[in-house]
Amino acid sequence: MARDARSTTSSCAREELLQSRLLNLREQLQELSDLRGKNQGVIEYMMRKVKAEKDEFERGLQQYYAVRSVFTTLTNKLYGHLGMDAIREETRRTREAMLESAFSKGLRDAMTGFFRHVRGKFAHSRTEAEEITRMLEAMYKRFSVEHGLRLAAPTPLSMLKYGKEIDRLEDALSRHVNTVLNIMTLEKRALTQKFFETIAVHVRRTFEIANRDVEVWLRAVMAPLETQVREYQIQLKRRLESVRRIHQATDTLEERIQELTQMESTLLHQLAELNRLASTFRSALQPAAVPAAIAA
Repeated sequence: MARDARSTTSSCAREELLQSRLLNLREQLQELSDLRGKNQGVIEYMMRKVKAEKDEFERGLQQYYAVRSVFTTLTNKLYGHLGMDAIREETRRTREAMLESAFSKGLRDAMTGFFRHVRGKFAHSRTEAEEITRMLEAMYKRFSVEHGLRLAAPTPLSMLKYGKEIDRLEDALSRHVNTVLNIMTLEKRALTQKFFETIAVHVRRTFEIANRDVEVWLRAVMAPLETQVREYQIQLKRRLESVRRIHQATDTLEERIQELTQMESTLLHQLAELNRLASTFRSALQPAAVPAAIAA
């Protein structure tokens, strides 16, 4: 009988243990199922949002690359107007025209043509710079509005100081010519040509400064957009990676839920088997029924 009692006690303890495990397991299942339900909608929303931003940004990038292409073309034109080879060639032509001229008017016309050419170069440069500025202003505004990039309007390039320097040099040459050419001699003409060469050196120096300033300006106006675009790409990539990690965590969550569900089935099966054995054991412990004839 003691042995039977011990068996009964062990069976009850086993059942309590299985019931406890089942209860704990079902609590875990409920928590994970609730988490799955809440996260799924959030993840789907995040995926849609990031993908939409990615698609929109990629469309913006196509325009950005188009702007870069136009920017390169306009930059080449700008440098073409300020090219040192061109100003050296113009200086050479002016020098030859002055050497071939036998009269003061020819000298004046040659030098006037030289400065007209120089002013034309700066005027064309100003036009190209203004077009670059307008184009970048539109691009800055577009990326600021559509993608939230913080971009201040690009600073325009001023050609005013170069024009003033050219005016100063031409005025100096003009005063010299007015003084010297009133009395035209071979010596005076040679002096004028030498003075022109000095002025031409200063003009070329002005072009060199303008080239350096333009180079700095071009980097300055393009760098903010390039930096912001790169940064936005990096942030977008990080967000996509974050969503992917969450999605992977969701996949792990599903695997855990399936694992716990399988464990629940196993526990239910064990409990059912334990109850069956307990029922059989209790039936065996019941006293056998006494036949009616013997009882009588």
